[in-house]
Amino acid sequence: MGLPVIDGPDFGANRHAAAPSPGAHPLPQSTSVTIVVPTRDRGALLSGTVYALLATASPDTEILIVDQSTAEASRDAARSLAHVDPRVRVIPTDTIGSSAARNLGAALSTADVVAYCDDDCIVDPGWEAAVAAEFRDPSMFGVFGRLLPYEAQPRTGTEVGYKPSRRRTTYTRPVPPWHVGHGGSMAFRRLEMLAIGGFDPLLGAGCLFGACEDADMAYRLLAAGRKVVYCPNALSYHKHWKSWPAQKAMERAYGVGAGAQFAKYLRCGDPYGAVLFVLWCWQLGVRRVAAGTFKWRNARVVYLGYCQLVFPWVGLVRSRRMSIARKNLLYEAVQ
Repeated sequence: MGLPVIDGPDFGANRHAAAPSPGAHPLPQSTSVTIVVPTRDRGALLSGTVYALLATASPDTEILIVDQSTAEASRDAARSLAHVDPRVRVIPTDTIGSSAARNLGAALSTADVVAYCDDDCIVDPGWEAAVAAEFRDPSMFGVFGRLLPYEAQPRTGTEVGYKPSRRRTTYTRPVPPWHVGHGGSMAFRRLEMLAIGGFDPLLGAGCLFGACEDADMAYRLLAAGRKVVYCPNALSYHKHWKSWPAQKAMERAYGVGAGAQFAKYLRCGDPYGAVLFVLWCWQLGVRRVAAGTFKWRNARVVYLGYCQLVFPWVGLVRSRRMSIARKNLLYEAVQ
């Protein structure tokens, strides 16, 4: 879902280096961390994610797997990881959607910081230390990390959640949130995140609008006057495992989620929602269609851009049927 970029992926020496022992990256003593991993029926992917997290986590860090799986094999895979290391805790839940899982993980944590890793990502050994270091600044409320493809191969234009920049950037006012980072590598001050209502219950995978809960969180923090940083040292690798039909469905969901996200802001009286809608269609729609046609010469890239031109309008229209809690800029959960 990333924008076209100039600098290519950096598959650094740490990617296949031997994993350090727990505690090799000590955290600031005043910062406690819970790492939340939402998962649903991805038992085959989950173990790699958790073992990488164990290599980065300090001895006092909890890794909380929020398991929404319906397949028994996936539930068994998640339960088995709880016996690997005492830092791992598995929470089976009947909730549906990534936002519900992320919010449940934050509610069950008692740590200062709640960090999130997707169940198809592999974090770099220095990931947690880089995240925690940013929170030494008491005015920092959110951290987004660098995200690269796990598979070492040339770019194709179809990468998902691609954020390769090596430039650390601090944000203190609203900007297009897809410039800040992606949900595969992010962290927040837990109490502040809960104070603004957590993740939107209708945005995100498995939810009504299908996507964009991570971008929405970044935007709401910035709109509330909080500081957010993009930290390239908090590096994670995203596995490109989906089939082409599954990726098409995911890109359509991204478009619907983006349209619903921007419509929510407009309905709450924030005119920047219109700016975001136009920028999204231009940067992720028009420019991607052009890149697919002239740069990549790839019909799949063209289709992905087409999705970001058409499906945001679907989200915009569907948004009108849903109620909004204006205080926190959140859709109200469907009962």
